[in-house]
Amino acid sequence: MFHHCRRALLCLNPNPIILTSKPFSSSSKSHPFTYNYFLNTLGFTPETAFKLSTRLRLTNSARPDSVIALFRTHGFSNSLISSIIKAHPLLLSFRPTETILPKLDFFLQRGASSSDLMQIATKNPRFLYFGLKNSITPRYNLIKSFLLSHDSTLHSVKSCPAIVYSKNPHQNIQVLIHNGVPESKVALLLRYWASTLLVDPSVFKLRVEKVKNLGFDPKSSLFVVAVRVSKTMWERKIGLYKKWGWSEDVVVSAFLKYPWCMLASEQKIEAMMEFCVNHLGWESLVLAKNPVLIMLSLEKRIIPRALVLQALHSKGLIKNANSAGHFQISEKTFLQKYVNGFAKEASHLLRLYEGGKEFAR
Repeated sequence: MFHHCRRALLCLNPNPIILTSKPFSSSSKSHPFTYNYFLNTLGFTPETAFKLSTRLRLTNSARPDSVIALFRTHGFSNSLISSIIKAHPLLLSFRPTETILPKLDFFLQRGASSSDLMQIATKNPRFLYFGLKNSITPRYNLIKSFLLSHDSTLHSVKSCPAIVYSKNPHQNIQVLIHNGVPESKVALLLRYWASTLLVDPSVFKLRVEKVKNLGFDPKSSLFVVAVRVSKTMWERKIGLYKKWGWSEDVVVSAFLKYPWCMLASEQKIEAMMEFCVNHLGWESLVLAKNPVLIMLSLEKRIIPRALVLQALHSKGLIKNANSAGHFQISEKTFLQKYVNGFAKEASHLLRLYEGGKEFAR
């Protein structure tokens, strides 16, 4: 497999050919025919039609009609087509059978469904601007050399269409391999977090070096999770955790245990800290020692369990209602131990548990 992936890396052309058309005029004036086409055929508002008609000049409806017809024959609704054209009006100047159709067929031939095509095209139509031979095919083959199947490769493309035209992923993959990351972990990144590989290679190289220097093992899955954390993200989260009393060393320690704690949204971190510190009465360092808690659902797990545990504690049935371990065990184990394990209280505890979920919604 290694040699297969290596060949795929080497065959990439770092200079993709972009097939596109330039706006006819640099003037900011609207073109009447184009304006009316956007207004009447695509149903845009006058404001949108005017804006788009300053970026493109159509002399007749033949080519744009054929572009729209091509999308329709592949199952695209009028609203989806309008969305695509609004973002990329220059597509209306493309020769559909020469420029657009081959790319749609490329994915169909590899097992994509019509809904897959719609998902890729509406998420990022820019792939239609790039050459099939010099950009899309070699980049697709690179992804497949790691993910092995068309199904997994298409999953990656659907989540991040830019992966088939950006020149950065293959350079960043080389950085990972050079630093000892196994192909199976590169595949993990491609399968679930492909957008991470779009980062500028010079920036990505610094990320990899930082993560390695912090002590992450390149052979572990946590390494590629940690690589997803950008410099900006790191600085914002450091500031937030410091607000709750963590030192930078404590943040690094938590990050090494569970790098997801730096990928959680600021709102998620704030809500979890606020509940655990102000409602459960924990020291914030409890979360630093158990950073996995930060990614658990406050509504579906933490609050319902807290209600059950506090009820048991108030009746003297358990000594410690606030142990972090209570919140980390599986739901099945929690219900068996803390709900069904108290037969006389079970129905009341279950109502509390289910009610907590409903209340938190």
